[in-house]
Amino acid sequence: MPYMINVIITDDHPVVSNGLKTMLSKQQHITVTAVYNTAAELMANIATVPADVLILDMQLPDANGYDIAATILKPKSKINILVFSSTDTVYQIKKMLHVGCLGYLPKNADDETIVNAIEAVSKGKRFLSPALEAALLDDMIRNKDKAKKTTLTKREKEVLALVVKEYTNQEIANELFLSLSTIEFHRTSLLQKLKVKNTAGLVRVAIESGLV
Repeated sequence: MPYMINVIITDDHPVVSNGLKTMLSKQQHITVTAVYNTAAELMANIATVPADVLILDMQLPDANGYDIAATILKPKSKINILVFSSTDTVYQIKKMLHVGCLGYLPKNADDETIVNAIEAVSKGKRFLSPALEAALLDDMIRNKDKAKKTTLTKREKEVLALVVKEYTNQEIANELFLSLSTIEFHRTSLLQKLKVKNTAGLVRVAIESGLV
């Protein structure tokens, strides 16, 4: 028998969360230890509920999946996250994987795929549905040439990586032992080279093009 897996489900649609719980209750090696409908409920209880895998919806009424995942995964966490969402754009998938989520499934995934994903994620392995794997591969091929054409210096790549991690200019300066004015110069250079207007644009292009 496979080892036991404790699962938390967080989704604001009872039809989805109850359906998942009912389906998983038929699996002898999987136990649903909690079901939450909001980010507030999840964050208030996650430290006290046994969990190996968190099944997380991308859009909750009081927070988005990215912010929730970033908060949970920022410290060293024993919980691995499987995103279960109707939002499956390539950028969104790459953004969630970049923050540390291990799995991503569309909500129309079949029962066998969901169980396989939970098993893989619980072991620290990445799992995507075949369709999402194909979409990421196509995107990687399309962006390969774009990334090659974007020439960034080593220092600009270091700054960009920290921008993606949501560091402020002062925090980047402290991290890289540089002056604030130097970081502002590099940030301006990045905006010009990547042809974007703001930090959100830098993060989007960095993740889409695989620059970090």
